[in-house]
Amino acid sequence: MATTSLPRTSNRSAVIAALLSGADVDRRRLIADTGLSRATVFRIVDDLMAESLALEGSRILREGPGRQSTTVSFNHRSALVCGVDLGGTNCRVVVADALGRAVIRSRDTTPRDATADELAAWVAGKVTGLVSRHGDGVPLHTVTIGLPGVVTGDGRSVVASHNLGQIKGTGFIETVSGLLDVETAVGNDSNLALRGELQYGSLPDRETAVLLAMGTGLGSAVSIDGQVLLGRTGLLGEFGRLPLPGREERLRDLLSGADLVAYARRQGVRVPTARALFADPEAYAPVLAEVHAALAHLVTVVALAYEPGTVVLTGGFSESFDTARLTAISDQVADTVGVRSVVRRSDLGDSAGLLGSMATSLGRLYDSLGVSARDAASVAVDRDLIVRRLAECPTAPATPTAGPGGPGTTQEEHNAPHTRHDEQMAEG
Repeated sequence: MATTSLPRTSNRSAVIAALLSGADVDRRRLIADTGLSRATVFRIVDDLMAESLALEGSRILREGPGRQSTTVSFNHRSALVCGVDLGGTNCRVVVADALGRAVIRSRDTTPRDATADELAAWVAGKVTGLVSRHGDGVPLHTVTIGLPGVVTGDGRSVVASHNLGQIKGTGFIETVSGLLDVETAVGNDSNLALRGELQYGSLPDRETAVLLAMGTGLGSAVSIDGQVLLGRTGLLGEFGRLPLPGREERLRDLLSGADLVAYARRQGVRVPTARALFADPEAYAPVLAEVHAALAHLVTVVALAYEPGTVVLTGGFSESFDTARLTAISDQVADTVGVRSVVRRSDLGDSAGLLGSMATSLGRLYDSLGVSARDAASVAVDRDLIVRRLAECPTAPATPTAGPGGPGTTQEEHNAPHTRHDEQMAEG
C-alpha cells in the first residue's frame, strides 16, 4: 500500500491551517501565506473541494492575461464538534461547526442521584438530541467532556470526584463513550477551563499561568509555555485536598460553594448559599476573614510551586472576590514569598470550561484532517467571534429530569426562584 509522503502531508497541513480562520481566501494569498508553489496550492485546494472540506467562493476579476481565480474557504459544515461541561450542579453542552462557531447549546440541572450508567445515558442523550434536532444533518466528529474530578492523564479513569462520586472508575467513561459512538475525549474540568482561557481568553500564550476553578467544588490547573500540564494520576494541582495550616479543614472546605456552606453551618452560621455570606460582609465577617486567608494561602502555594505570571479565578464562587481584594492578596503573596502573580477573575467567566472542551474537540478534528500541531497553533482564530457566537447562539429548551425538584421537573421550574449566580454557588 502506498503511503503519503511527508512533504505532501506537510503541504496539505499548511493549506488547511491557512483556511481555518474561516475567511474567504484568494489562492494567490494562500501561495504567499504557505510559501508553496502555485501548482501545489491549486492541487491541494482541488483535493479539499473533492473531499467537501473546502468551498469555492466569489470570482476575482484581474486585468491582464492569466487564469481568472476564485476565492476558497474552509467548509464549516463539514463536521460538528461538541463540548460538555459536566458539573456537580449544572451540565452545559455546546455543539459547534468545524470552525468552532456555536450552533446550539443547552444548560440543565445535573441529575446527581443518577447511577453512573444513568448519568452516562443522560449526557449522551443530551448530545445526540442536540445534534439530531439542530445539526442539520452534519455529522458529529468528536465530543469532549469535562468532569468535576481527578481524571488520569490518559483520560480513561476517574480517580475521585468530590461532587459526583458515581463517576469514579472507568464505568461512566466507557458507557458514555459507547453510547455516543464517536471519538470521545474526557478530561478534568479545570484543565479544560484553562485550555479555554488560553485559546479564547487573554492569557499570554507563553506565560506560566494557574487557573483556580471555584464553583460547587475547587479545582486548579497550570500551563507552561501554552501547554496545560497533565499528571499521570490526575492528582497534579489538586490543592483543594491540602489541609489548612494547623487545622483539620481542607482548602476546599472554605473555597468552594457547597463545602463553605457546610462549614459555616458547623460554626453555627445558618446560610442558604455561599452567595448570602458575601452579600452581607459585616454580618459574616469572621467566616469571610477565614475565606480570604484560605485564598491567600492557596495563591501562596501555587506561586511557590509554579511562579505563575497570572492566577486566574473562574466559577461562580470566584465572582464574590472584588478586584481590590484580589490585588491585596497578590501584594500579600509577593511580600511574603517574593513571587509576584497577578490574581484576577476570568475574562470568560463560567464559559471557560465549555470553550475548552469545544477547543479540544476541534483540535482532534483538525488532527484527523492531517493538520500538524505546529500549523494548528498558527491558525488566526477570531477569539471575540467565537466567544460572541457562544453567547448569542440559541439555547435548547430544558428537558425534564429527575433532579432536585422531583421527576419531571424542568430546569426552568427548578431554577425559577434563583439567579444564575445562585445556582453556581449553591450547596450542590
